[in-house]
Amino acid sequence: MKGRKAMRCLLVDDDLTTLNVIRDFVNWKLYGINAVDTACNISQAKMLIGENLPDIIICDIEMPKGSGLDLIKWVREKKYKCQFIFLTCHESFEFASTAIDFDAVAYVTKPFDSRKVENAILKAAERIAMEKRLDEYSRYSKFWMDNSALIEQGFWRDILFYNIFPQLNHIERELSRRHLSVNTKERFYLLLITINGSQAEELSWDSGVFSFAFSNLASEVIFGEPYHSRLLNYTRNDNFYNIAILSAMTDLTIIKDKCMSLISLCREHLQCEASCYISKQVEIEGLAGTREELEQTDKENIAKRGRVIFQGENQEHGIKGSYTLNESLFNQLFLERDKLKIVNTLKAELERLTRENRLDSITFHCIQHDFMQVVYSFLYKNEVQAHILFLDQTSQKLFKNAENSLFDMMKWAAYITNKAIDYITETQQSESVVEKAKRFIQLNYARDISNQDVADHVFLTPGYLAKIFKAETGQYINNYINECRIKAAKELLMRSDENISEIALKSGFDNVSYFSTVFKKVTGISPYVFRKEYRP
Repeated sequence: MKGRKAMRCLLVDDDLTTLNVIRDFVNWKLYGINAVDTACNISQAKMLIGENLPDIIICDIEMPKGSGLDLIKWVREKKYKCQFIFLTCHESFEFASTAIDFDAVAYVTKPFDSRKVENAILKAAERIAMEKRLDEYSRYSKFWMDNSALIEQGFWRDILFYNIFPQLNHIERELSRRHLSVNTKERFYLLLITINGSQAEELSWDSGVFSFAFSNLASEVIFGEPYHSRLLNYTRNDNFYNIAILSAMTDLTIIKDKCMSLISLCREHLQCEASCYISKQVEIEGLAGTREELEQTDKENIAKRGRVIFQGENQEHGIKGSYTLNESLFNQLFLERDKLKIVNTLKAELERLTRENRLDSITFHCIQHDFMQVVYSFLYKNEVQAHILFLDQTSQKLFKNAENSLFDMMKWAAYITNKAIDYITETQQSESVVEKAKRFIQLNYARDISNQDVADHVFLTPGYLAKIFKAETGQYINNYINECRIKAAKELLMRSDENISEIALKSGFDNVSYFSTVFKKVTGISPYVFRKEYRP
């Protein structure tokens, strides 16, 4: 009985001696029973059944306050699942017939015989185990009917992402374990369908909704039905992927036509550009590696978005060696501050490289970093701290996505061009920058702020900010910080009961002696005298 769930038994007999003998002399644990309750009549038995439903009921048939047959009828009407063993003092065809009608397990005659009772208990325990197995089989069968497509889809996902070791014996073992029928000798095409995540974001799609819509559309077009078990969706690096496992018996022309139709429908319904990549024929154990190769092809595909690409065809490029952007041209354009001309010149260069089949991921990377170098040089010459200017979330995200596509590259380039030139124009209107610096000081004087903190806030170098701040206000930045602190201290000295050391701390001074020195330098008197003279 090892491994079986522990059971409960209820003994019902108006004869206390019989109850005690059965309770004390049966090796209950041997049959998986760990709890034995006793009742002297039917009423008490019903109460105990209601409190703790037993698995087995051993019950005398003939009792003065209701028979065992009455109890089994009541239990069956309540649809309780209990196995019954009847005890009786003499054989009775009527009793036996009724017991059989209500599906009792056994009918044991008194006097008590432990062997007969234990055999009956064993029979009841075996019936419980059998019914449990049948119930499990029934549930499993229903689960399989309801979830077979999900189970198969889970298998393909595990194959594609190395959750199943890519060897035939491991794959066949998993198929057997999951009760799936897949021909492991068959060859396949993998179809990878991708949409750049920035496109969905541009249209304010919720990522979950977009993923569902994209997957549903892909399944309808490729397989002719939604939620097909051989189409899987996933996201990676904010991009959306659907991957279909197709039989190598499928005509490639048909696959390509379906891909073209899907690309068109994505433009129409999702307002996004999808790209399709069709693999060479591959065995089942090579699917995961092929999926990685197709993802790499997609990553390197900069110029041919919105097309159907067969594995291997996008690998040759006309460019040999490294590419360098014409930085001197762009340096001159930034000096002229013609934002539109800068962006259009970069766009024309990218389009030229695309026409000449010279735009691969390496070249794209070089162009981005060369262009960024031009922007940083422009900002440096104007004493703007570029690394701080571009710390905002939008700059970071656009930079990260720039190498995904021509669209993303131009979006990033336009953003940083506009931000750099607009900020330089603003800084040359020194009043606006100085006002920003002063506001920052007014809001933060109570903290331990420095010239560097103020300069970082307005994206300028400390030296350049100090120069324009002095020219505009006639003050050094440190003096202005102290001026704000002393102004706050004067208010506290006149209006609060706090001691001078507390006021010094609240005003931004961590040293009372230094506070007193600065206060006297600015006002001509000490904090103590000021409070005495000016407090109402």
